[in-house]
Amino acid sequence: MARSTLISRFFSLPSSRAAERSRKRVAPLAIIARYAMYAVILAVFLGPFVWMFTGSLRREVEIHGYMFPFQWHTIWPVHWTLKNFADIFGISADGKQAHLMFQRGLFNSALVATSVVGCSLLFNTMAAYFFVRLPFPGKRFLFLFVIATFMLPSEVTIVPLFLVVNRLHLQNTYWAMIVPFYASPFIVFMLVQFFHSIPKELDEAAMIDGASAWQILWRIVVPNAIPTLTTAALIEFQLIWNLFYWPLIVTNNPKLQVLQVMIASQTTDTGTFWGRTFAGMVTAVLPVLVLFLAFQRFFFRGAVLSGMK
Repeated sequence: MARSTLISRFFSLPSSRAAERSRKRVAPLAIIARYAMYAVILAVFLGPFVWMFTGSLRREVEIHGYMFPFQWHTIWPVHWTLKNFADIFGISADGKQAHLMFQRGLFNSALVATSVVGCSLLFNTMAAYFFVRLPFPGKRFLFLFVIATFMLPSEVTIVPLFLVVNRLHLQNTYWAMIVPFYASPFIVFMLVQFFHSIPKELDEAAMIDGASAWQILWRIVVPNAIPTLTTAALIEFQLIWNLFYWPLIVTNNPKLQVLQVMIASQTTDTGTFWGRTFAGMVTAVLPVLVLFLAFQRFFFRGAVLSGMK
């Protein structure tokens, strides 16, 4: 038995060494292939942002002037300029002539988005607390109804929503862009998933101390849900910030136009002002990017705790 084991080890030794040498040869190739894949993914995701940023800092004639054949100046400007930003903010002569006021659109977008986020956190938090903690007959059926409304495409609700806003005489007001989005079924669902993870023993201990349901919500549940609430706020802010179709049809007052509508207005029947469009896109992306970088720690933690994949 020992002799056969020795013979098998003797004959398997060269093969094991060959396998080890092959693994050593394959390892650098695997690392190179991995980093090449990372480079491709990085180029795919960052390429449009680089093109947008450099396009906002170059002359209009340069944007498509070096497309074919592909060369360095296809991406990198020949002459750097801030004229596109001066145009969209009405600083230059061309911007004043076109009556451009993107700073007004930036203010409108920020006002609408922050107002919706504030209302959303208030009402959606109370709704999620109701579904998780408070007893009520038919609560499961009502929760399924809320989830079902989340599955409806937004295009289905545009016409009835516009009729409601028209009947309430809210057209050409900020309320028309805030009230329809003060509650979100998706945010309710996300908060419900997290509130289930908060031990109910905390509620029972607070009730023994004489706390009401309202006090339990704001003194126990909400402080423990800060990461998830931050995630919900970032998602809602990005959603409302990027709205285009609804603000376009519900307001025709230039002073109430949001930033996305002003960016689209640079495409006319005669052509598109690509430099101004790219400058407007950069202006629209920066606030969302800064918020995400500032709160990404809470965002990832809240995404994990709320059960999002």
